[in-house]
Amino acid sequence: MRRIPVVIDCDPGVDDIAALLLAKNIEHFDIRAVTTVAGNVPLEDTTRNALQLLSFMSWDIPTGRGAEKPLAQRLVTAEEVHGKGGMSGLTLPETDRRVDAKPAWDLMYDAASEHPGRLDIIALGPLTNLAIALMKYPRLVEWVRRIVIMGGGILTGNTTPAAEFNIYVDPEAAKRVFTSGISFYLCPLDVTHEGYVTREDIAEIGAFDSKEARFFAEIIGRGTEIGKLYTKGRGVALHDPLALLFAADDSYFTMKECFIDVETGGSLTRGKTVTDCYSDQKMSSNGFLVQGVDRERFVDHIKRLLLRY
Repeated sequence: MRRIPVVIDCDPGVDDIAALLLAKNIEHFDIRAVTTVAGNVPLEDTTRNALQLLSFMSWDIPTGRGAEKPLAQRLVTAEEVHGKGGMSGLTLPETDRRVDAKPAWDLMYDAASEHPGRLDIIALGPLTNLAIALMKYPRLVEWVRRIVIMGGGILTGNTTPAAEFNIYVDPEAAKRVFTSGISFYLCPLDVTHEGYVTREDIAEIGAFDSKEARFFAEIIGRGTEIGKLYTKGRGVALHDPLALLFAADDSYFTMKECFIDVETGGSLTRGKTVTDCYSDQKMSSNGFLVQGVDRERFVDHIKRLLLRY
């Protein structure tokens, strides 16, 4: 089996942590680096959370520190959702693990240059690191195979009525990525809200015989307690794990190639993801919009990966 080189760019964050717990056990991924960006919580917290989690998982991979603020605006965080520090009040053991000497964008470039035309980047936070990488290294447009993005909302927002959090934090970065020419797949709120786990699913995972599965269940279970990640009374929406598992196996998802962009102006619409997918006005396609998921297969995939610990 030929493994796919991958960089995971993230802002841990509850659901980023859940995604990383799954990522280690995806056998056909060759994960070259985890990179951190400010988003759900400030960069100091996202980086600490990533280092502590990787140590907890005994996973020795390069960890690159990225951007501490967006390209053109002040940082907006989501501590009201993820808790102060980003782990809903939970803690992991301290670690002496340190970030790589190279920043996030340089690690992305290294991975792409080592595997030209084969690298996948899975972006689970604001797209600032990717935008900086593209500005610094124009050849990434040729060398990155695709970008899978958790972000955007076509019919709804979660930070403003128009905008989803990851895109709202840095819409200028999102526009640069969307218009870069690299093939990208957008997993918006419209589909991630359908990728949820119930209290029963969480209880089942919590009974698995590994500290990693128990921590997954504990941190996701906090979503039912604080109510912020709960989806229409059905369960906890796993936004970042859905994008990760789409990148791993898109056979139980539906998608459509279409035009995708982002609004960078307007007091009410800044950060709004714009697409012609549901419009009579057809424009030149530049990406793929992920629209649907088979929830039963999605949840089964999660459980199978956690059972490998």
